[in-house]
Amino acid sequence: MKPGFLFCIPLIALLIGCNTTPESKIPTTALKGATLFDGNGNQTGNGVILIQEGRITAIGGAETEIPEGAEIVDVSGKYITPGLVDAHVHFGQTGFYDGRPDALDLRDTLPYEAVQKQLAANPDRYYEAYLRSGVTAVYDVGGYEWSLGLPDSAEENLDAPHVAAAGPLLTPVPQENLAIINTVEGNQLIQLTSPELGRERVQKQTALGATGIKIWMIALQDSVFMKSLRAVKEEVGRQNNKLIVHATDLDQAKEALRLGAKVLVHSVDDLPLDDEFIDLARKAGVIYCPTLVVVRGYNNAAKALTNNFSVKDPNNVVDAETKNRINSGHLFFKYYPNPEQYEENISANSEYIDGLEAMMAANLKRVYEAGIPIALSTDAGNPGTLHGISIYDELEAMQQAGISPADIIPMATRNGAIAMERAEDFGTLEVGKMADLIVLDKDPSADVSNFRSITHVMRAGLLRPVDVPFND
Repeated sequence: MKPGFLFCIPLIALLIGCNTTPESKIPTTALKGATLFDGNGNQTGNGVILIQEGRITAIGGAETEIPEGAEIVDVSGKYITPGLVDAHVHFGQTGFYDGRPDALDLRDTLPYEAVQKQLAANPDRYYEAYLRSGVTAVYDVGGYEWSLGLPDSAEENLDAPHVAAAGPLLTPVPQENLAIINTVEGNQLIQLTSPELGRERVQKQTALGATGIKIWMIALQDSVFMKSLRAVKEEVGRQNNKLIVHATDLDQAKEALRLGAKVLVHSVDDLPLDDEFIDLARKAGVIYCPTLVVVRGYNNAAKALTNNFSVKDPNNVVDAETKNRINSGHLFFKYYPNPEQYEENISANSEYIDGLEAMMAANLKRVYEAGIPIALSTDAGNPGTLHGISIYDELEAMQQAGISPADIIPMATRNGAIAMERAEDFGTLEVGKMADLIVLDKDPSADVSNFRSITHVMRAGLLRPVDVPFND
């Protein structure tokens, strides 16, 4: 076995500090020989990373001194980046239609209430898919109130990515139209009907740990909604929180920036971005989260109904229940409306999506060239956009839009940590930060598809191969 594959060392000593004495020496692990990308745009060949108690204590080139007695892990010829950050996911959605009955209603067979109870009771269902895809942190930007408990419960769990959450979304959509994707036990989307309600939701969700208040669309002509939204914006400031806005139309996106939104989720897809948008984005200090692959995901989910949705999952990281839903997709074809038009609809949708994707890609390149911060984000959980592995499709779509692979690395690591308000903890490889990183066989700065060559993931100093289930 080559030295570069001696990764089975789980750094157990770092996890049993309760058994050490004050006099005992803190163990050091050294990763030696890889090309390092620190997430700030810097690259170091033949690098060394020293780790103690789950944090980076030194990082540099071959001249970096390795303490005597350190456990050396030879990663010669490999590539290391910070762990990836997916800045837009939804733990309340499954990647199939059972989590989005508004897209295809399967409730007669898969009751939505039961699906949501199961997700709330087992929020760790997707954790391993994320970590074994190299994603060490995720931002849930909209869900039921139970999602607001995930940041605390996941933080000390080395089988989980770091989590930030925004909680229920505020929207101009009438509550009766939202019933199909809410439950009798609580709402994940709440119609914003008054300034008082807006202030109350900001206060409550902030108190529960929300690091962002999400607005799901802006109704510019609805005076009551706009008055209520301005009250939300003011309360967000008082609570030292931030505004996250779903706005895919240019006019809505501009209004979100005027309101001081710090995160724009989804690409503008109706019109080309203009100079006014760029100027507003700079002034707001916004992070742009493009979610390029999610729309096509819906068409791919529809293909699952005829068993034509292929999943690229070479390391077998997708959870068993999700795979079962996809593999048994033909059982749900009976719920497809107007099945005689299925092929025609798939083709028409594909053409429509081609147009949207072209506009999203052009706008993303404009944002990139203007120097507006961009964060890797998938909208995972929506039908056809699977938790964990969809990160690779999104990376490749960003590159196809015209962003250089080297510039994508900070977008996939540091910028997501900033969006999560965790930049002091992770997102870059720097002394004092958590040892969250991934090991690759191929150079991601040459082609982001090389992120698919991941061999190992480290979360807080615990290094594990990604082709082996964690609990095997």
